[in-house]
Amino acid sequence: MTICALCRVTLDFLKSTYNVDTAYLDTKFDETNGQCEGNIVRGIISLLRTSQMKGINPWLYSITVKTIASANTKTDLKEMFKEESHFDSESFIGGSKLIMKRYQSTLDAIIKSDNYDQGRKTFGEMLHTIQDFYSHTNYIELEYKSPSNVLGKRIFRENEFASINTRTCISCDDEQCQINTNFDENIRQTKLLTSGYFIPIGFNLFKKFKPKGKCSHGGSFDSTH
Repeated sequence: MTICALCRVTLDFLKSTYNVDTAYLDTKFDETNGQCEGNIVRGIISLLRTSQMKGINPWLYSITVKTIASANTKTDLKEMFKEESHFDSESFIGGSKLIMKRYQSTLDAIIKSDNYDQGRKTFGEMLHTIQDFYSHTNYIELEYKSPSNVLGKRIFRENEFASINTRTCISCDDEQCQINTNFDENIRQTKLLTSGYFIPIGFNLFKKFKPKGKCSHGGSFDSTH
C-alpha cells in the first residue's frame, strides 16, 4: 500500500505541476482500498522517460520508492516495542511527537546534510507511524471523514484521547467482535481517541499490563487478549 500511495502522489504531482497526461496509469489504482497493479512503478518510469522533464531521473524514482517502502516495513521489526511508533497503548502524545521529529529529520537530512538516502529512510519510518494511526486507533470508527489535522502539525492534547482510567472497550468473543464494535458507548459519544494495548507473548513479565477496561491490539503475538 505504501508503494501505491507514493505512486498516486507522484501522478497527482506530474498532472498538476507538469500537466502530464496520467489517464492510463490512473486506471491502475483501486480507489476503494488504496491498492494498485504491480507494474505501476514501471509504468511511471516509462512515463518519466517519454516526458523528459528536467531535474527528474526516471531510474532514481524506482530506488526512491523502494527505499521509502522498505524503511516503512522494517519499522515493524526494528521498533516492535516502541509504542509511539505504532500509536499502540494510547501513546498519542508520543506518536504525534515522533511524526513531527521524523518530518524535521527528513528535511534536515536533505537540506542540511544533502543525504537524500537517509531522508528517504526517515520519511518511510514516519509514514509507518502515520499509517498505524489510522489502522491502530479508533479514528475511522469515530466516523471522521478526512485526515487528521493534528498529525505532523502539533502534539495531541490530553483531552483528545481517553485517559488511563477511562474504559474504552467491552468484552466480546471473536465472532461478536467481527460483527459489532466493542468500543464502550461513552467513547463513541465523547469521540475520544483510543488504541489497543500490545504486549508480545513472552514479554508480559517485563512490560506493563493492560489497564482494566482497555482495548487489546489483537493478533497471534499479542498477550493482552
